[in-house]
Amino acid sequence: MEPSNALPLIALQPVFDARHAWVALRLTAARPCENADLERLLEDFSLAGVLSTLPCIVPADPMRIDPKLANGLPRDRLILFFPWQTGAEATHREALQKLRKAGFGLMASGMPDEGAALAPEITSLAVACPGSAAPEPLVRLLLERPGPHLALGTTEKVCPGFCRFHWLAGHYAGMASPVLKGDPAMRSQLLRLLALITADAELAQIEAVFKRDAYLSYKLLKLVNSVAFMPGRRIENFAQALIMLGRRQLLRWVTLLLFARPQGSDVASPLLPQAAMRGRLLESLARRRGMTHDQFDQAFMTGMFSLLDQLFDQPLADILAPLNLVDAVEEALLGRHGEFGAFLKAAETAEQGVSPALAEMLAALRIDPEDWAAMLIDAAGWAAVVAKQA
Repeated sequence: MEPSNALPLIALQPVFDARHAWVALRLTAARPCENADLERLLEDFSLAGVLSTLPCIVPADPMRIDPKLANGLPRDRLILFFPWQTGAEATHREALQKLRKAGFGLMASGMPDEGAALAPEITSLAVACPGSAAPEPLVRLLLERPGPHLALGTTEKVCPGFCRFHWLAGHYAGMASPVLKGDPAMRSQLLRLLALITADAELAQIEAVFKRDAYLSYKLLKLVNSVAFMPGRRIENFAQALIMLGRRQLLRWVTLLLFARPQGSDVASPLLPQAAMRGRLLESLARRRGMTHDQFDQAFMTGMFSLLDQLFDQPLADILAPLNLVDAVEEALLGRHGEFGAFLKAAETAEQGVSPALAEMLAALRIDPEDWAAMLIDAAGWAAVVAKQA
């Protein structure tokens, strides 16, 4: 039996806007969070730090949350998510008023029954996306409250905003048109660069590629100078970047650049933060399993490369062929075999939310819910920072 103070198994899923950018995180859990759960997530597992970058939607029983928990947190960045029936219960009104006054965001899920009176403190609704034929009562309901309103279960067929949804959750980003995923010429250049790095080419050859492409150079320096790399230290030229990063770190950042938004585009890359989160999470799993430093890097690359087929809209085997990756990485990517394959399956399963399958996978890896929560929150926070720099 699970101890009464045990943290529930969680998963973190991105929430997007219409331009594919991460605008929030949605936490799913095996049960609604109570005050002790939320306190531990914020303090022991550093969710409070992530709130400075992205808001987070957390399933919770608002009757079991102490308003004082919001002390010191940025207002409206921690959003409590609960069934609309809770928000329509008159006996809950005072508790909801206190939570809202303390600084929590309040989001009711589901389409309320006709005539239901939701507490005015509830500013956001989360409703299954109806596609392009939203009923009039839903549109009216969304217009009555400021939001942000969340469309659940969205796909690439989502309508262009007439329902007044501000945020989108589902598989929307992964299905975005390849046209939005980057400049094909730039991606080909980066793949050639990756091949040089994995083939242990001379640093002068690698540096020459950057010197021939001012935009590529700019993007690399901007990325590695982000707080995600080395706070307080700046890299100012290519030679310095190559020396300070080393080949293995350079391989990471060049891979991230593959997913960066096209030059001049104001549409975010939908795959970059997802790839960054997978890479960071798999690296953390490798560390937790006591692997070597080389294997940390290999786990990271496994996570990053796992989305290249979506990026290029080509078979992954064809993309990997010129990169001369170690067998453990290729086997994980092409067949989900070995420990890296098990890590990747767990990460992919978690992207769909908490499930018995995820619990079984983590148990097989001897990863408990607390270690998993720490790794997941770290990975999401790191990915969010990286996405802002690219």
